[in-house]
Amino acid sequence: MGCSDESDSDGAYGRPETSVASLQSSGSEGLFVSETEEASSGSVADATQSVERKIIYSSDVHLVLKKTNFEEFDKEIRSLLQKHEGHHSLVTFEGNQGYGRSGKWVLRVPVRHYQAFVAAVKDLGVPELVQENSQDVTDEFVDLDARLANQKRLEERILQVLDQVSGKIGEVLEVERELSRVREAIERMEGRMRQLKDRVSMTTVRLFVREDEDYEPPQALSFGEEMGESWSGSIAAMKNFFKELTLFVIALAPWLLILFGLLLLIRRLFRRLLTKRRKDSPEKTT
Repeated sequence: MGCSDESDSDGAYGRPETSVASLQSSGSEGLFVSETEEASSGSVADATQSVERKIIYSSDVHLVLKKTNFEEFDKEIRSLLQKHEGHHSLVTFEGNQGYGRSGKWVLRVPVRHYQAFVAAVKDLGVPELVQENSQDVTDEFVDLDARLANQKRLEERILQVLDQVSGKIGEVLEVERELSRVREAIERMEGRMRQLKDRVSMTTVRLFVREDEDYEPPQALSFGEEMGESWSGSIAAMKNFFKELTLFVIALAPWLLILFGLLLLIRRLFRRLLTKRRKDSPEKTT
């Protein structure tokens, strides 16, 4: 890509022209593969093993409020967020006060406060459902970091070619277009990297809350209650079976009547034909 100090002026400009042509024909990906793919193909797996695991944590918590209202609950949530260095990204309410309102909070807290924050949130009401999720993005993080470094090295090489290209506007425009494409790719990768870092460092807690003053959490059934539930379920299944069977027979009855009438008609026609043949057979013999 560079110029030789030993060549004359024509030769010096000839090398940048060849570099521009290679950029035009193969693109930045071609340059990337030719010099860096072999060096980096085996290093991503090794880097993944050596780097600190990058894990995205999130939780869905469903709470039932019995004796508190949403205003008090929101104050308690804000207090917990301040204590655990977090913030909320979404708050929505539905319904009117005293009529079974519901709400949703989307909360972000640092990963170091994640477990303590979730435990504190569950104490604010009756947990109806708690679902914790984790996603390991270490491989994507390492691969993205390697590709970003390669694109930045490619950007430096294109800048060197741009410094060496002179005279022809077409050559300069070709290199600038390639430089613009590479920088756009770098910006996309950097945006994705910032997103991954944010999701890894800050956990997401989605909190779903509803009011129910008469709510009673389900209790574990005793052996006798389980027997009763099984008996009731069996009786209900039997009733449902006979109900469906009765409806099926009722729906099929009109078709059975039509089919029965057709069978009688065919039987009568067959008897007439058989009787006629018997009458004709003696006449033929005589």
